[in-house]
Amino acid sequence: MADNKDIETVIRRVTSVTNHLVSSSPPQLISLCHTSTYQRVHGDVPSHDVVWKVVPSDDDEGKVFTDILYEKSVGEGIAKISINRPERRNAFRPHTVKELIRAFNDARDDPSVGVIILTGKGTDAFCSGGDQALRTPDGYSDHENIGRLNVLDLQVQIRRLPKPVIAMVAGYAVGRRAYIAYGL
Repeated sequence: MADNKDIETVIRRVTSVTNHLVSSSPPQLISLCHTSTYQRVHGDVPSHDVVWKVVPSDDDEGKVFTDILYEKSVGEGIAKISINRPERRNAFRPHTVKELIRAFNDARDDPSVGVIILTGKGTDAFCSGGDQALRTPDGYSDHENIGRLNVLDLQVQIRRLPKPVIAMVAGYAVGRRAYIAYGL
């Protein structure tokens, strides 16, 4: 007998909810569906073009960025870090990784930055992994004679950032480390 009472209670409650939903007019349902949480909290999404300001160097060390392009949006809370080696399909070299680490550190510490976009220049590749032209029997080496690529340090840094990192991928994302580094 108790089982029938429980079933009757469930049927009554489901019927009540169903009647409530059916009695709502469709325009109210449609307007609720088309209003995003972002819109309700922050207002309309801006439709103006973003203005980017290039960050030419690391403020702490004063080293000019050569392998990346680091930009911050004016008043939008966005930092964009682009691997800037399209002639090598944005392949990493030790110098590239060091610059990426410095730029991510700056974006992490800047209170005006709320989100970071990581991308690659050009349309052929987002990143093609380590630059094989610089590979030696001892590892990767470039003009600074750094014998390792340190991509794992960069991966850990990206994963531990307290701000979201969005990969904007155009073209290839190749290399055994590229997929891991960007969570793809």
